[in-house]
Amino acid sequence: MSDINIKNDHELVDLLLCADKGDLDLLIDYITDNGKGRVSLSGSVNTLLTSAKEQNEIDADTLRILIRELQLFGGNSFVNLFRRNGVDYAEIVDDVLGRLKIPAQKSASLERKETLIISKVFENAWEEMDDAQRKAILDDLGLKSSAGRNALEIILPRIGMGGVAAYQITALVASSVAAMVAGRAIPLLAGFGAGRVLGVLAGPIGFALTGLYSAYDLASPAFRVTLPCIVQIAWIRMKSRQARCKSCDAHIDESIKFCPQCGTPLEG
Repeated sequence: MSDINIKNDHELVDLLLCADKGDLDLLIDYITDNGKGRVSLSGSVNTLLTSAKEQNEIDADTLRILIRELQLFGGNSFVNLFRRNGVDYAEIVDDVLGRLKIPAQKSASLERKETLIISKVFENAWEEMDDAQRKAILDDLGLKSSAGRNALEIILPRIGMGGVAAYQITALVASSVAAMVAGRAIPLLAGFGAGRVLGVLAGPIGFALTGLYSAYDLASPAFRVTLPCIVQIAWIRMKSRQARCKSCDAHIDESIKFCPQCGTPLEG
C-alpha cells in the first residue's frame, strides 16, 4: 500500500504509531460511524478500517488510510459532502477553531490549538453542569468547591499549562466524547485520578456538543467527524507526553513513587 497518499501529516502518522490500540479503535469508530459506514466513505475502506480493530496492532499503512479519510472529511463542506480533496490535519484544526470562533495565533502549535478546542468543549459543558457536578469536578482537580462558577477562570488556564490538571481535563473531555459518540469511555492512564468523575461529565459534554453543533450551525456530517477526531488526537498527544513504567509499560504520572499497575518503584 505504498501508494497511499496523504497530504503532509507524516508526524501524525508517527504519533498514532505510538498510540494505544484502544485509542486508535476510537478514531476508527469516529471515521466509520462505529462500523456502520458513512455516505462519503467507501465500503472497502469501511471494511478495512473496522477489520483493523480485530488485530492486535494497526500498521502504518492502515493508519495512513485512516488519516487520509480524516483529511477527506476535513475537505468536505456542508454543501458538498462528496468533495474528495483532502486537507491536512493542521488545516482541519484551523477550520474547527474558526467555526467555533476561537481566537488563536496562526503561529501557535497544533498542541496549543487542540488545547483551545478542548477548553471550548469543557467550557460549554461547564455551563450545562449543576452545582453538584461542578463540585465533583473541582474536588477531582483538587480545587476548593467554594470557587463556584468563577472556578472556570482558574480551570481553563490550567489546561494550557500542561501537567496533571491538563491531563485530567483532556481525559474527561475525550472520554465523555467517546461515551457519547462511540458508546464507551477511553482507556485511562494509571495514577492520574481522572476516572472518578467521568460519569458526572458525560451528560454535560453531550449537551455541550449538541449546543456547539446548533449554535454555530455546524450540523455538517463532516464536522461531526472532525471535532471528535481532534479531541481524540489531543488525548493521544497528551498521553504521549506522559511517562511509562519500565517494568509493565503502563502510562504513569511522574509525580508518584510506585507504578499503580505493577507496584514497581519509580526512579525519582
